[in-house]
Amino acid sequence: MSEALHHLMKLSKVRLGKNIKFLTAAVATGGYCPMRVACNIVEDTQDLSYLMVGMPECAFHSRRTNTRPEGPHGELHYLYPLDANEVIFGCREGLIEALREMDREGPKAIMIIATCVTDLIGEDLDGLIEELQPELGARLSFVTLGQFTNFSGTMGTWKTAEALGKLMSPQPTNPNLANALFIEPWRSIGEEVEFPLVVGVLEERGVAIRLIAAGASLTDYIHAPDAALNLVTSALTQPLAAKMQASFGVPYAPLHNAFSVEAIDAAYAMIADTFGLSWDGAFDELRGQAAQLEERARKELQGLKYVMLPGVDMPIQTALYLAEFGMEPLLIHLDDLHPEDIGHAKQLKTLGFDPPVCRMMNIDVDIKIVIDLRPDISFGGLPSDYESSHAFRVAEAMGDFFGMAGYERTVEFLSRIFTVLETGTSKVRRQ
Repeated sequence: MSEALHHLMKLSKVRLGKNIKFLTAAVATGGYCPMRVACNIVEDTQDLSYLMVGMPECAFHSRRTNTRPEGPHGELHYLYPLDANEVIFGCREGLIEALREMDREGPKAIMIIATCVTDLIGEDLDGLIEELQPELGARLSFVTLGQFTNFSGTMGTWKTAEALGKLMSPQPTNPNLANALFIEPWRSIGEEVEFPLVVGVLEERGVAIRLIAAGASLTDYIHAPDAALNLVTSALTQPLAAKMQASFGVPYAPLHNAFSVEAIDAAYAMIADTFGLSWDGAFDELRGQAAQLEERARKELQGLKYVMLPGVDMPIQTALYLAEFGMEPLLIHLDDLHPEDIGHAKQLKTLGFDPPVCRMMNIDVDIKIVIDLRPDISFGGLPSDYESSHAFRVAEAMGDFFGMAGYERTVEFLSRIFTVLETGTSKVRRQ
């Protein structure tokens, strides 16, 4: 291992986000605060209010981003800045009174978004909700997002999604209904949500699709357990799907990490069996293209070394897929650990690969170490003034697969790799 990487842990040894070290001391501004991510998600959910609990600077940051104390349908976006006494002795009584006050204004549900200090002082929000819920008309849920244990927006997203699951209630199953799960806070405001082609094909065959995504309502979440199947189209919603399976018995099809043709075949077979339908050749052309590209990959990618830079969707799952073609990871950037990552890391080690992992927070400095590793190719974002001809080939456009899954993603993913190998760079993004 390079001397510059000796302070890093191997992927198989990483069990917590704090095990992921910075590649260099030049960490710039650090990670993105997950509190704002949670606020974004709730603000974009109709009829759901929130009470953000934190220090005055947390309140300032939140209001600077969203100055509106009310949402378009009367939702409440309230802030609870802690005073010095509450930082030392806790804020339980103040929170109870604040929630009672909010409840008098008639919100349908309230998400408590707790930040660093409430996490540090160990406020028992579970106990608070258990005590207070019987007297309130609003449903309560909470998410704790102290940045010292939740480094990135990714963590904030899947934990908020899990917290939304706490608002759900048991429902009779509708055998002809599927939920398409997609929660991604940076693309939620004013943008149309894209879903894999399989969603449209299901609708053509008479299966009703409920979109658990940008613009979904509280009612959508409450009734979500009535679906016969969850379609997981983003890794950020897999923890929610797993929670729904455990709590309500709703199975899920893991489209988010089905990269190989074999894995996609299995996921699509599960979907077809659930709804008793046939695909009638709907995906034959794309499947054929994906199979051809995989065959080419087995011949041409064997032994190539790469580095995973920031901006890659699901880096460990992606590395696991690349391992099928014999590609060796030299270094992987991870924002944080996802619930599935430890299992995928074990699989990757079984295939003979156990790379060091790090956080690259200042790519202008970190890229010097990457260049010294002499990879054949890299995936992810680079400094704007970087010229790939000076060092190695770069696949920059590998972070825009949100909402894309199935054979079409595999075709796009492998095609971009071959474009890089042929031309030296790939900056073409989806239109």
